[in-house]
Amino acid sequence: MAADTVSALGLAGRRAAVGVEVMMMLLSGVLLGFLAGLFAFRVKSRWCPRCGEPTHAMPPVEGNR
Repeated sequence: MAADTVSALGLAGRRAAVGVEVMMMLLSGVLLGFLAGLFAFRVKSRWCPRCGEPTHAMPPVEGNR
């Protein structure tokens, strides 16, 4: 009977280890995808690098809203 409890605890420990490994793989993949998205995202130049003025003219606001 003692051998049954030892083997049951070993199986539960292995299942927990597999669960942790799967969670680490998923989190690593999510982090890698997030970082790839950050590096791939390109923002158009909105400001002049020398003076800081906007490069595109803002349209005038017409009337009160």
